[in-house]
Amino acid sequence: MTTGIYLSAKNDAEGFRIPVNPPDLPFKNTADGEEFSIAKTGSVNVPKPMKLTEFAFSSFFPASDTHYAETQFVEPKKYIDQINKWMAEETVIRFIYVGGSFSINGLVTIESFEAKDQFGTADVDYSIAFKKYVPFGFEKMELVKKKIQAVQSADKKATEQVVKKEAPRENPKPVPQTYSLVKGDSLWKIAQKYTGNGANYKALQSLNGIKDSDLRKLPIGLKVKIPPEWTAKK
Repeated sequence: MTTGIYLSAKNDAEGFRIPVNPPDLPFKNTADGEEFSIAKTGSVNVPKPMKLTEFAFSSFFPASDTHYAETQFVEPKKYIDQINKWMAEETVIRFIYVGGSFSINGLVTIESFEAKDQFGTADVDYSIAFKKYVPFGFEKMELVKKKIQAVQSADKKATEQVVKKEAPRENPKPVPQTYSLVKGDSLWKIAQKYTGNGANYKALQSLNGIKDSDLRKLPIGLKVKIPPEWTAKK
């Protein structure tokens, strides 16, 4: 089987094969152990679960059709635009590596991507780093209101509580709430917080008139309007 690296997303609706295989594919696995000092014993290490696997590689996108490329020729710009789009949309992608001494087929996120022109050629050098993605979700919790019954003493007179009912008013047009961005925030994270599904970030983007090109450079402190239906009581 020919050695190759494939990147895809959205059930293979988007993706490509790396045109020129990198010289190596190093992996980094680390644990989050803690070190403590104990009297008469010295330093001890308490093991903890492993962190998410990280790996990266470097290669280049050929500027013209070559005999050593693994795929049909595609302009470097198309590869670069696709990777930048995935990063801007915080897309989870599938990473597949086959044909070597081991194989990989799993979900990852792109942690960094850097492209640069080579001197004396139109080829584009690049470095890209990934981190293993573990699907997760928030469990929906329902709050049950308990009825509290007041116990009255036998020697006290019962009192009637008069409840004033307000006249019904016309429902005003809902005013969107706002959320101020903090460090590390993104529209995907805000949508996840309010709806439990980060993919709903498009509603935030549309309501606030945010361009695709601005998704990864939103300033800290920016007040983002929240769709009224996200905060409506159900």
